[in-house]
Amino acid sequence: MKRISLLSLAAVAALASEPVTIQKITVEASAPKSDAKNVTADEMVKFSRQSDLGEMLSNTLPEITLVRNSGVGNDIILRGFRKDNINVTIDDAKVCGACPNRMDPPAMHVSSSQIASVEVQEGPFDVTQFGSLGGKINVVTKDPEKGVHGEVSATLGSFDYRKLSTVLEGGNDTIQALVGFSRETSGQYKDGEGRTLTEQTNHLLPSTPLLYPQEYKSAYKDMDAYDRNNFWTKIVGKIGDNQKLTLSYFGDRADDVLYPRYKMDAQVDDTDMFNLKYQFLNLSDFSDELKIEGYHSKVTHVMGTDFRVGMAPMYAVTVAPVDATIQGASIENTLTVAGTKVSVGVDGSVRNWNGIKYSKSNPSAINILIPDVDTTNIALYAKGLKTIGNYEISGGIRYDDTTIDPNQNLALADANTTVNKTFLTNMKDRDYTNISANLMAKYNYSSHTNVFMGAGQSMRVPDAKELYWVASGNTNLNETVNREIDLGAEHTVGNFHIKGTAFYSDLKDFIYQYKNSAAATTWANIDARIVGFDLQGDYLLNSEWRIESAMAYQKGTKKDTAQLDALSSVVQSDKDLAEIPPLKGRIALAFDNTIHYAMAEWIGARYQTIDADNGEKEISGYGIFNLKYGAELGNGFSLSTGINNFFNRTYAVNNGYIGNELITGNGVDPLVLNEPGRNFYATLAYKF
Repeated sequence: MKRISLLSLAAVAALASEPVTIQKITVEASAPKSDAKNVTADEMVKFSRQSDLGEMLSNTLPEITLVRNSGVGNDIILRGFRKDNINVTIDDAKVCGACPNRMDPPAMHVSSSQIASVEVQEGPFDVTQFGSLGGKINVVTKDPEKGVHGEVSATLGSFDYRKLSTVLEGGNDTIQALVGFSRETSGQYKDGEGRTLTEQTNHLLPSTPLLYPQEYKSAYKDMDAYDRNNFWTKIVGKIGDNQKLTLSYFGDRADDVLYPRYKMDAQVDDTDMFNLKYQFLNLSDFSDELKIEGYHSKVTHVMGTDFRVGMAPMYAVTVAPVDATIQGASIENTLTVAGTKVSVGVDGSVRNWNGIKYSKSNPSAINILIPDVDTTNIALYAKGLKTIGNYEISGGIRYDDTTIDPNQNLALADANTTVNKTFLTNMKDRDYTNISANLMAKYNYSSHTNVFMGAGQSMRVPDAKELYWVASGNTNLNETVNREIDLGAEHTVGNFHIKGTAFYSDLKDFIYQYKNSAAATTWANIDARIVGFDLQGDYLLNSEWRIESAMAYQKGTKKDTAQLDALSSVVQSDKDLAEIPPLKGRIALAFDNTIHYAMAEWIGARYQTIDADNGEKEISGYGIFNLKYGAELGNGFSLSTGINNFFNRTYAVNNGYIGNELITGNGVDPLVLNEPGRNFYATLAYKF
């Protein structure tokens, strides 16, 4: 009988029969990447209508919570950490969203059809990447296989959801390649009360001079939620017996994406991502593997008010094009010294962020949003793993040198308001040097029981918006330091596995967005803490039936509100940190005999504690029930179907994004976007 390791949670087969493994890498597994396979479990397969990575992860791991933006492009919170406080990478390469309001977070810029597995590493225990303050999520894309293979899948779902995906791959012992394409469109989903995305917005806004311009025009209130095309390719070549070259490209073209919480929608969201990896294996006694990696990604995001009523009497349409690029490279050598696996590396990247805004009726009057900012980082790191008897010891250290340089384009500044021009003129460069380190230990008490502990320190510097968002950024921000302790244990009794992890995160100079007046926000450094735990348990009833369960809780608090209170004209006495997800749990009964798969699952959460001083809106707890079924039909065909939110509950999972450019004002709270109501889906796939 197979046993299920709790160091991994299983799989999401997103819109196809091919499973996606979600590996949960805890502190005892933060060794060199080649050892991550040691925490991989037997796959548990389930199906989902969605292709959105944030939604897939939120429905699988209770410690991850979705921040709902629209039908696609949703962000994630891991253990209470969000935005730049966590790293989201694709094959260990970064892609940065361009939208200053996170309409296009990094989790958006990958197709579910590409994904082989998702690695979730919690805590400050990664030294290979710049800025892994509270955790790291790495998407591993599929490699091509030898021979000639292909897959075609089609999905139909509620709310006019349509997706067609196709992949062709092949090769020999020397070279393999694949190409893939998917097209995905969706109408606006309806919440449990039957309201579409635009109806949720228009329902919120009374017809007043202040808020009426944010309403959707009648001509667009029934338009599709988004239209998206993805295409990708990967080539893997073996050069001799000990060299391997991997080249990959991913393109994403999303058009006319509705974002009902915001004052604008996205007319264009284009992504191009290139990745290269060259591996030398067993070069000498001093190199088990030498790995050279490089990547380049660019995101073009064009926002606008074309679908909104607009301001009278001109009804001017606003356009805001924003670009984000990042190039990075690393060299890492792994070797074994006295029974210790050691990796040393050099890592560097340059991120550029640039955004403007103008009216179509007066395109020469340009307002700067993000002033063409370069963030340059260079780093050295080392990590190691050693087994001593029943102990596994691992650790790492990283040194970062970071320069942030805004382009003070005073020619464009002349077109800005006096306040904006003054801010742009007074911008200054920032330099940061930091050391991150961690040490972890796992003790295998027996073959059925282990305990583990990790302590780490990590950093992340302010981003360009926090420093230079025109007229409200804070150019004096310090970097955030996370000092964290994780403790946990795992035990097996017969067919029952249980694993729990608790953490305490002490945050020095945490970069926090707050209201400095009734109508404006900015950022400040505060001291804070986040504490929490997660618990997973699985029970194999027999060779075909199992019970899965998991829960997670975290609480964030400000250590002292006096600093914010002194800075703000709004009373700052609430010690609750904003955007900390509530207690959340999942329990499921699953059947799998390799031909048929079925699952009934319940996902629920308590009400969310909020930072009332800074505009968070209360949301209620919720509980939803989902049903899933899949079957291998033979001759390469497979079917997956399901019903989400079976009882058609009206609920929201998070109120996220304090201070962003949300629709608000005139006594109206920011819109909390409800989740989809009852919805159906079915995917038919063919593989050869």
